[in-house]
Formats: sequence, structure tokens, C-alpha cells
Amino acid sequence: MSFEEISAEEAHRRRDEFHAIDVRAEHEFRGPLGRVRSSTLLPLPELEARVKELPKGRPLLLICRSGGRSGKACEKLTALGIDSVVNLAGGMIAWNRAKLPVEHVAPGSLADLLEQVVRWVAQVSSQTPDEARELLGARLGKLGATVTSPTHAALDALLDFVEESLSRKDAPPDLDLSIASFRRSLAVL
Repeated sequence: MSFEEISAEEAHRRRDEFHAIDVRAEHEFRGPLGRVRSSTLLPLPELEARVKELPKGRPLLLICRSGGRSGKACEKLTALGIDSVVNLAGGMIAWNRAKLPVEHVAPGSLADLLEQVVRWVAQVSSQTPDEARELLGARLGKLGATVTSPTHAALDALLDFVEESLSRKDAPPDLDLSIASFRRSLAVL
């Protein structure tokens, strides 16, 4: 089974030719990497069960964080007889690195921003959200804040801690992009 794979720049140039389908989890779709304009969220685990909901009339541009899950989505759809699928090579990481337009859902509060950070840390460090929340909550406690009552200063220091901690090991490929996005959100809250 084969499918086309295109760069972020080409996908952006040809954006109106496709229905953009984002196969990430909802927290990622609303998270620091944002999403491609007018994309539809259809998480990979739900794809086969919801295949009849896919729009028709144009090829599908499948999108995820780095291109891996969207590649799997292309394979699944091709196996189901849907052959007009295209994978976004490098996913939203490549899209952001190319500095292409991104839609973001701004967190409504410091607690909402902290939850985005928790979900992202859980994902990139292979922890459960509860484990990440406990770890970050302990760090917030040392900064005089809590998970339920974070402060600007504590979140700023927490982002420094997260960035430093994750850059020591095999850093996630979107570390700089996500930390920058979290900092932009913090600046407007």
C-alpha cells in the first residue's frame, strides 16, 4: 500500500485542494503546536469506526504531531479502499518549523495552561497525565503554588524546569516549539 507524502510547505501551497484531517488526540489538537486551518479532528483510534464521517470530494490530508500516526492513518484508509489520502510529512512539528499559519485555542486560565503543559509532558515523557501532574505539582509546591492555584511566576519557573529537564535526555523534537507556545500563552494570561 502506498500513499503520497508531502512537505508542510507544499501542503500549505495546496491547502485548498484537501480536506485536512487531524488524527491526534483532542488535547494535542488544542495544544501547543496548534492545528492547520479548518482541519477536522478525528483521532486515530476512532478512525476506522468513524470512516463514514470523512468528507468526500477532495483528497484527505492526514495530519499528526510528527507524521507517524498520520502515516498509519493513510495506511488504514488505503486498506479500507480510500486511496485519495496524503500524509503531511513531519506533521505539525514540520508545519510549525516552516512558520506556516496555525490556529491555536488559547487557554482560558493559568490552570488551563498548566493542564496543557501536564498533557504535553505526559505525552513526550511516556507518563500518564496523573504521573505528570504529580511530578509538576510537586515542583509547583516548591515554588509556592499548587496545581489548582498556579501563579504566573510559578508557571514561568515550571516551564524553565520542564525545558531543562527534557533537554537533558533525548529531547522531544517539539521541545522548543511547545515551550515557546506555552510562554506566549502565559504572557497573555
